[in-house]
Amino acid sequence: MQIKQWLFERLGWLIAVILASLAGLVHVGPLQRIDLLLYDTIEPLVRLAGSPGQTLIVAIDEASLVTLGRWPWSREIHARLVDRLTDDGVKAIGFAVLFPEPAPGDPQLASALSRSGRVVLAVAPGLGSPDQPRIREIIPVQPLAAGAAAIGHVDVELDADALVRRTYRHAGAATAQWSALSLAVLELSDGRWHGPLGQDSAAVTASREASYWVRSGELLLPYPDAESALPVVSALDVLNGRLPTTLFRDKTVFVGPTATGLTAGLVTPNADRTSPMPAVEFHARAYEALRNGQVYRSADESMVSLLTLLLLIPPTIVLSPRFRLRRALFASAYPILPLVVSALGLHLTGWWFPPTASAAGFLFGYLWWFVQLLRRTRRRLNVTRRNSDATLRSIADAVITLDGQTRVVLLNPVAEQLTGITLTQANGQGIDALLDRCCPESSEIKKLLKICLDEQKTLRPPESFTWARPDGRRYDLRATLTPIDGGRNGAVLALSDVTDALALTSRLVHDATHDPLTGLPNRTLLLDRLRQSLASTRRKEHLVALLFVDLDRFKRINDSLGHEWGDRVLKIVAERLVAAVRADDTVARWGGDEFIVLMDDFTDRGAVASVASKILDLLDREVVGKDGNSLLLSGSIGISIGPQDSDDADTLLSMADEAMYRGKQEGGASITFYSSAMNTWSRDRLSLENALRQALANNEFELFYQPQIEIGTGHLVGFESLIRWRRPGVGLVAPNHFIPAAEESGLIRGIGEWVLGEAISQLAHWQNAGLPPVPVSVNISARQCADTSIIQLMRSALDGKRLSPKLLKIELTESTAMYNPDFVATLLGSVGELGIGIAVDDFGTGYSSLSYLKRFPISELKIDKSFVSGIAANTNDAAIVRGTIALAHGLGMTVVAEGVETQTQLTFLAGHHCDIGQGYFFARPLSADEARRLPTKAAD
Repeated sequence: MQIKQWLFERLGWLIAVILASLAGLVHVGPLQRIDLLLYDTIEPLVRLAGSPGQTLIVAIDEASLVTLGRWPWSREIHARLVDRLTDDGVKAIGFAVLFPEPAPGDPQLASALSRSGRVVLAVAPGLGSPDQPRIREIIPVQPLAAGAAAIGHVDVELDADALVRRTYRHAGAATAQWSALSLAVLELSDGRWHGPLGQDSAAVTASREASYWVRSGELLLPYPDAESALPVVSALDVLNGRLPTTLFRDKTVFVGPTATGLTAGLVTPNADRTSPMPAVEFHARAYEALRNGQVYRSADESMVSLLTLLLLIPPTIVLSPRFRLRRALFASAYPILPLVVSALGLHLTGWWFPPTASAAGFLFGYLWWFVQLLRRTRRRLNVTRRNSDATLRSIADAVITLDGQTRVVLLNPVAEQLTGITLTQANGQGIDALLDRCCPESSEIKKLLKICLDEQKTLRPPESFTWARPDGRRYDLRATLTPIDGGRNGAVLALSDVTDALALTSRLVHDATHDPLTGLPNRTLLLDRLRQSLASTRRKEHLVALLFVDLDRFKRINDSLGHEWGDRVLKIVAERLVAAVRADDTVARWGGDEFIVLMDDFTDRGAVASVASKILDLLDREVVGKDGNSLLLSGSIGISIGPQDSDDADTLLSMADEAMYRGKQEGGASITFYSSAMNTWSRDRLSLENALRQALANNEFELFYQPQIEIGTGHLVGFESLIRWRRPGVGLVAPNHFIPAAEESGLIRGIGEWVLGEAISQLAHWQNAGLPPVPVSVNISARQCADTSIIQLMRSALDGKRLSPKLLKIELTESTAMYNPDFVATLLGSVGELGIGIAVDDFGTGYSSLSYLKRFPISELKIDKSFVSGIAANTNDAAIVRGTIALAHGLGMTVVAEGVETQTQLTFLAGHHCDIGQGYFFARPLSADEARRLPTKAAD
C-alpha cells in the first residue's frame, strides 16, 4: 500500500524521468534546437582563454576580382600568391579552394607548391556517378596534389537549426582518410604532419567513390563572436606587395573566396542568413580553436540518457506533495543544475551535454508536484476559511479591528504602541475617541469608515495623514479600510507608517532636480521652469532672459590646483550668482563650469545687462583657499531673450550658449547678447564644412606650384605646392578662406593626405615625361603631425611611384613644430631617415626655442614674407632677416625667403647670402601644365 502511494504521489516525476531519458536517446527536433541555442549562450562564458591569434585570412574579394579578372583565375595567379606568402615567411597556408580539374597555370602552381612545402589543399565530398546515388572525393588534380604538403577535407555538418557549428577531424568516402583542413594546417605549422602524401602517392592520383561518406572525431567549435574575429586582407594587396612582410611572418594563412556570389558561405549562429560566413573564415576559426584547445565533442546518446536519469532521480525521490512549500520553492531553481553540468563539462572536459531534456523533465515533474500541492492546500484552506476572514494583512502595520458599531475589538502590538493603550483598555470603546485624541484629520477617517461599511468596499486613500503618539512623536500614516463579511461584522483599519518613505521620496525628488555639488537646480528643473516662463509670456506682456555663464580657463584650476579646489570654486561661484539675482530668479548649474540664470517677468533689456554686469563684477573677486592661496576668476555671459529670440526652450538655450561662445572667441570676460548674425555665421560655417567634404569626395581641389629660385644663379631649384579649391558656382578659392574651417572640423587630415598624394603623383608625371628632377615641398598641418601614420603614407606614396625621397620636402610652421616638440622631434627624425627634406615655414612668427630647434633634422628655414616685405623700410625687419640667415647658415641649413616682390628685396637678400627666393618677383603660383615648362628652361 505504501509503495502504491509512493508511486502515485510521484507518478508525474516517473513519467518525466522516462520521457526525458528517451529524449536523450532519440533526437527530438525542438529540444535539439533549444540545446543548440543554449550551447551558443553557455560556451562563450566558459571558454578557456586562448593565446593571441596567429592566423590571417587572405580574401579573394570583390576588389581582387575587379583587378585580376573573373573567377576562376589562372592558376598562375595562385602560384604568385603562394610564392609571395612563402617569401613573407608564413608557417603554413590552407587553401579553401578546390582544384578538381586541369587548368592553365597548373605547372606554375605545382612548382610553387613544391617550393613552398607549406601548402594544404582542400578535398570535399561531391556527387558521384549519375546513374546511382554515390559520393566521390573531389580532390586536387594530380600535379597540384603531388606538390602540396598535405590535403585536408572541408566537409562541415548542418545542425538541427540549419546552422553550422561543427566539422570532423577526419572524413572521406568509405574511409575517413582525410584530416580536416584546419587540423592538417595545424599539424603542418607545428611540424607534426606525417601524412601519406608524396610525389608518387596513389592517394592523390584519383578520387574515390562510395555509397556513403564517413566522418570521425567531431570538432564542435566555439561560438563565433566578434572577439574571435580574424584579420582579413585582400589577395590583391598581397599580390601587389602593399602589405608589410612583418604582417605574415610566422603566421598561418587561409586563402579563400569571400566575394558575393563566389561562395555559398556557411550560416553560423551569429551570422545573418542573408550574409553567411565565408567558408575560408569558418576553417580559419576552426584552426584557431584547435590551436588554443577550444574545440568540444558532444556526449553520445547513451551518456546523455544516463546523465539525464541521474539528474532527475534526486527530485523524484525528494519532492512529494508533503514536502514543505518553502523548500520546494527553493528546489524550483533545480533546472539550473543541468545548465551548470553542461557548462562544467565544456570547461573542464570539453564534452557538451545537452541540458534541455533534463530541464524539461524537471519542469514537467515539478508542475505535477505543484498541482498535487495545490489540491492538498485547497483542502486545508476549506477547513480554516471561516476562521480567517479577518486575518491581519500586514504584521508590520498597525491593525485595529472594529465591530459593526465601530467599537474596538482587536489591537495588534504595533497598534498598541501607536495609540499608547493596550487591547484590554481599548476593548469595547468607540473608535471616534481614539481618533480624536491622536489624529488631527480624524473627521476624514470617520467619513471613510462610514463609506467602507455602507458601500461594503475596501478603501485605500492615496493621501497620508498625521498621527501623534501620546509621547509627542509624530508620524505620517496611510490608512486601509477593509469591510468584514461585507461590512456586517465590522471592518479592519490598517495604518501603515510611511514617514521614512515620504522623507526618502522628498530627498529623491530634490536629488533628481538639483545639482549635488552646489545645491542649485539642475537641467531638468531649469528646463521645466523655463518652459513655464515661456508659456506665461503668451498670457502676459513680459520677457524671459537666459544668461549662460561660463568660467574662463576653469580647466587650468582643476589641472594645476586639483579637483578639490575646482569644486570649492564652483560652490563659491554658485553663492555669488544667487546673491546677484532676485529671489524669484532661477540660478541653475548646467554642467561643468557652466551656469544658467533664468530671469522672468521684466520688460527692459537694460535690467538684464545690469544683472549680467553685476555677475561679472562678483566673479572678478578673489577666491581664497584654505591654505591662504588666492586666485582671480572671470567669466563670459551669453544672453538670449524670449520670446523675442525664440519661444522654444531648447532653442533659447542654444542661442544663449552660442552668444557665450562668441564672447569667449573675442577674449572672454564679456557680456554678449544673441543676434541673428551669429546664427548666420554658424549656418555659413556648417555649409562651408559640408561643401569641403563634398569637395574632397568630388576631387574639386587643385595644386598650384610656386617656383623657388636660387638667388646666386637664378636657376629653378624647387617648387612649393599650394592648394586651391575650384568651388562649383564660385570659382577658384584661396586656402585662407577654407583652411581654418578644415582644421576646426578635422577635414584637414584628409585634405593634407590628398595634397601629399597629388604632389607625388605630379612629380612622377614630370619624371616620366623626361623633365629634369626638381624637388616639390608640401605643407603639413598640425593634425597630420599628431601621429606617425604620415610616415607610412609618405613611404607608400614614394614607393608606389618609384620616386627618390630627395624629390620631396615637407614644410611645417614654427608653431606646429613647437606645439609638442618632443613628439615632433621623433616624428621628424623618422622623416629624415626616409631621406625627405624638412623645412620650417613662417620662421620668426612663432615662439621657437632654439634648444628644441637644433634637435630637429631641419634642412631648410623659410623666412616669413612679413619680414621680407619690410626689409627696405624697417630696420628691425632687416635685422631679423640678417640674423635668421646667419643662424640658419650656422646650423648648416638652407635659407628660403618668402614673398620676394621687388628688386630691392632681392638685392638685399643676395647681399646677405640668402640661398633661395620665392615670390611674385619670380612667378606667381602656376598650374601643373605651366610649371612643367620651367624645369626645361632651367635645364637649358
